[in-house]
Amino acid sequence: MKQLKISAVLCFVFLSLWSSLGQADTQFRIIVDASGSMQSNDPDHITSEALRLLADLSPENKATLGVWLFGEQPRVLFPETLVNSASKAKLASYVTNYPTQDVKTDLESILAMLLKTPDVAGLSPGYRRDWILVTDGMVDISRDESVNDASRQRIWQDLTQQLEAKGIHLHTISLTDYTDKALLDHLSYRTNATHTDVAVPEDLLDTFDQIFSQAAPAEELPLTQGGFDVDASVKEMTIEVLHETGRLPKLVQPNGATMPLLSRPGVYVSDAPHYTVFTVTNPSVGHWQLDNVNPERSHVRVVSDWVAKATTIPALVFTQEAIDSSVALFQYGQALTTPDQLSNIKVKQTLTRVAGGRKMSVLSWEMTPVGAEFKSRIDGIVQPGLYELTSVIQGESAAREIRQYITVQPAVSFQAKNDGANLVTFSASASNAKLDASQSSMTLQLTYADGAQQREQMPFISEGYWEKIVPIGADSFAKVKATLVGVTDAGRPLQYTTPTWTIERQGDGDVMIQKGDLTATQVQQDDDSSLSSSQQVAALAVPPSIDVVGGGSFDESAAPAATVVPKASQSVVAQVSQEMKSVTQASWFIYALIAAVAFVLIVLVFVFSRSSKSKGRYQSEESDDV
Repeated sequence: MKQLKISAVLCFVFLSLWSSLGQADTQFRIIVDASGSMQSNDPDHITSEALRLLADLSPENKATLGVWLFGEQPRVLFPETLVNSASKAKLASYVTNYPTQDVKTDLESILAMLLKTPDVAGLSPGYRRDWILVTDGMVDISRDESVNDASRQRIWQDLTQQLEAKGIHLHTISLTDYTDKALLDHLSYRTNATHTDVAVPEDLLDTFDQIFSQAAPAEELPLTQGGFDVDASVKEMTIEVLHETGRLPKLVQPNGATMPLLSRPGVYVSDAPHYTVFTVTNPSVGHWQLDNVNPERSHVRVVSDWVAKATTIPALVFTQEAIDSSVALFQYGQALTTPDQLSNIKVKQTLTRVAGGRKMSVLSWEMTPVGAEFKSRIDGIVQPGLYELTSVIQGESAAREIRQYITVQPAVSFQAKNDGANLVTFSASASNAKLDASQSSMTLQLTYADGAQQREQMPFISEGYWEKIVPIGADSFAKVKATLVGVTDAGRPLQYTTPTWTIERQGDGDVMIQKGDLTATQVQQDDDSSLSSSQQVAALAVPPSIDVVGGGSFDESAAPAATVVPKASQSVVAQVSQEMKSVTQASWFIYALIAAVAFVLIVLVFVFSRSSKSKGRYQSEESDDV
């Protein structure tokens, strides 16, 4: 009996060690606003569904997920844990009806708490951190605005720096127009993440899907109105359908039979009022019909032996910054490199702008074969916003699709502030640390009503920050813009000119500041003495046909010259090979450690067994002597 107890204890230790050596490569921490206004802005609790969707899309034991609420006090709703079938069911029960009745919005406290909260066991080395903030308000912790401003400033500076230092991607989602867009933009763009203004609560599901695709990229099967084709290399597929309440998808198998919306061996089905997810192991080869769905809100992720991989594209790029993309194919872990293997492969890319829950196609092109890879270059995107870059790989017997998301933003945020009398302070700050501020400069240009121009160099005040105070004379009317000439941390040259905005001073009165290229009358009608270029996206709006400069072409000789030698971009073949090598090394380490623990357990069981037998024999001999 004692041996059995010892063996049980040792097995428990072994299983505990095994669970702590998990290979989850993504951490999801979701921060949800619990203020009372969320009841009216999300009456159908779509946020709860979005939390469940994120868990349902995550492969077993490949991610951790935790949920926190913030308002008057930060608190845990669902403790961070490894995502598996048990934790998914537990999450569903936790997030169904959580209270949203707080009267304050203390964002600073929840971020500070999470930065100090240790990670759970089971995350692999080098894992990715994706945090998601859902809110419908502003920093509101006191009736004293100076207290709110001080908290906001600590978030803007200290907490943002801590998030950057830890490599955390903080995605921000706004449910209303009444949010601090400048602060949310700042948090996301400084941490190489996305900010999304949700038009209706249902768009939360699409936003969470996009964030998941960024955090855990997966290849997909191209989906059309007619369905999708499964090839023999597919081992598992996960079908995600976002839909309206009551509009359930219909999945028809290659044999013509409709697949029931029920879980059973080989099929896992998870559903909610606004989404349905199927996971099918070893799906039948052939054409699958997917009816009663919107293809733009449906995706088929697969695990297969015929794999398409794309180079990692930065989550954030500056306007008019070049974007290079490469795609390569692998079969059974080996890159396809010979002409015979690649001769019948075609790769088409499409750039789509995502805004207000809608997608607008901007440009499509064929990628250029270069050796074992397919390459393309976008010379620059003019209009800020969120873009989806889709690569469709078509082979003789298989097809794949890769989705990548890019946030395009100006390299600097530009502000003008009237400090009283005739002084205007112009300031600019880098929107992301990828701008090499030490090799960048800012120049102001003021154009007066008589055509005279005034150029002023903006002094470099501190890391990524420029400032210039300019006196405005009496009866002055001027159009102002600033030009950045700089370089990215990758050594690529960059030039950006802010939108034009207008300054006027009548007589000896105060200086009036207004966005856009306006007339004197327009300035007087709508004056704001302090404006940020982040509020002037409309001034950058251009027709979709000229949204991209030089899209799709690839010519290495046409690469822009740089003042600093650019960092060499790693090929997708080398990137994937390195990832596979890292995974293999980690796996061998884990196997070796498990073997060592198993050996120690066997030795301990043997020793205890021998000891017990010896003791029993000794007692038996004593009994015989008696």
